[in-house]
Amino acid sequence: MGGNISTFFSADTIRSILFYVGGQAKYIWGLKGNLDDLQTQKENLIAKKQDLLNKVKLAEQQPRIRRTTTVELWFKRLEEMETKVENLQKEGDQQVDRLCLGGFCSTDLISSYDFGKKVENLREKVIELKKEGEAIKEVYEGVPEGAAVEKAVDRTIVGQKSILDRVWRCITDQEKNEEIIGLYGMGGIGKTTLLKQVNNKFCSEEHDFDVVIWSVVSREPNMKQIQEDIGKRIGFSTDSWQGKSFEERASDITNTLKHKKFVLLLDDIWESEIDLTKLGVPLQTLDSGSRIVFTTRFEGTCGKMGADKNRFKVSYLGDDDAWKLFEGVVGRYVLDKLSDFPTLAKDMARQCHGLPLALKTVGYAMASKERPEEWKEAIEILSASASKFEGMEKKVLSSLKFSYDSLPKDELRSCLLYCCLFPEDCEIEKTELIEYWKSEGFVDSSSGWGVLGALVRACLLEEAGDRVKMHDMIHDMALWIANEVEEEEDNFLVRAGIGLTDAPKIEEWEGVKRISLMRNKIRSLPQIPTCPRLQTLLLNQKGKAQEKRNKKIHSHMWLHTSQYLSVQ
Repeated sequence: MGGNISTFFSADTIRSILFYVGGQAKYIWGLKGNLDDLQTQKENLIAKKQDLLNKVKLAEQQPRIRRTTTVELWFKRLEEMETKVENLQKEGDQQVDRLCLGGFCSTDLISSYDFGKKVENLREKVIELKKEGEAIKEVYEGVPEGAAVEKAVDRTIVGQKSILDRVWRCITDQEKNEEIIGLYGMGGIGKTTLLKQVNNKFCSEEHDFDVVIWSVVSREPNMKQIQEDIGKRIGFSTDSWQGKSFEERASDITNTLKHKKFVLLLDDIWESEIDLTKLGVPLQTLDSGSRIVFTTRFEGTCGKMGADKNRFKVSYLGDDDAWKLFEGVVGRYVLDKLSDFPTLAKDMARQCHGLPLALKTVGYAMASKERPEEWKEAIEILSASASKFEGMEKKVLSSLKFSYDSLPKDELRSCLLYCCLFPEDCEIEKTELIEYWKSEGFVDSSSGWGVLGALVRACLLEEAGDRVKMHDMIHDMALWIANEVEEEEDNFLVRAGIGLTDAPKIEEWEGVKRISLMRNKIRSLPQIPTCPRLQTLLLNQKGKAQEKRNKKIHSHMWLHTSQYLSVQ
């Protein structure tokens, strides 16, 4: 007989017995109806979820809006409830099949009773959860403004982790009293990218600063705009505040920032000193842990801004990091197409000499070129004249030229251009270079070292002990300026250090002001050139210059190969 119920009793008798047992029997005879109702309540709950979700998603399209914790928790509980209902419903058909006597009994009373009780309890919880959802009035809220506003950065950033970590330690180490921090380096080297990463660490790392302020200074600083950037970050952005005088706004900024622990990030300060006190920045609060971090192309600006101890030079990338950046910009799809020519892409990357701006510019230009012939041609163009390569003049050389243009004196600009007469990667003795400048009339006996120091501090020359060198991209920029931008004034013919055995064609000499054929293997000229404007001729092979400079050149200059092109 097992668990089977005898049909000896009539349905009415069984009904009476079940009612006598009590209301508990409803879990069995009401099972099918409860399962149907559970499905209905589940659908109602899902409909309510969709209503709230639509409101939340619409609101979240607005800036600085997020769903409330209450509604987020309700959604989470709803997902859990849906899973429980679905799992229970999977057993439903089996349990209904066990019912007998018109649904008033079961072939397995204990199992049907337990299951029916679960269905009823879960149905009540679904109804209650729906009521809770209907009671939620605020489904979204404004996001409180964090200490910093995140800045967009490039997808591929390499070679900056070490310096980023050092700068971050300077900012957050409150015991070392490092209030003002300067980041300097040549144009296009990645200073702005580094400063953006510093800013973004305040969005992801733990710190105790109240507010982080970002402002771009640029070559010709707009003090009013910088002041407005500061004011906006600390809550002054109304029209009435904008209508106040510069001095009144400065006072408001001071009175607010003196009660806060702040970080002021200033990007792209040039040689002009920024008077932060006039802007309203209370420098006295730096003693309490506030910080100022800035970027500049000029090391000298670090001193002017008070970054006496904490200045970091942002250098160009090494070969490995340069390749990672270039590879990330070009993309594997194109590079895989060149798999039979593995050195092509790396040769192209090396032509950028570790300058991130050049690597990205060249990388983007080559990202659509899949044929090896296109890459070979591009390498030849870039090697011969960087300015002729797609995007280099507009994006790279023009950017670097800002540093050249900002040099305060013509003598500085002339001395810089003169350095491109030397071969790429050439280390020039400082004393020898100053003597060259003197003989050209650019400097006198008392100003040579000052000029040299100014060019080094402007990151246009690099020091290497008792020598200096010009970065290859600065070398390309100087040649571009001399031959294309200021062609009427200068016009150089530079074929230095490239292993020539034959001199350039005679027609290339005409109209040229300065010529450098040093460190080649030229022994004679097939013809005597006509050089009415020539002032400088550098011909040495191993570093001791032979030249004819600064002499009044008349309509023709006759060069005797035995005198000027002999090999030492």
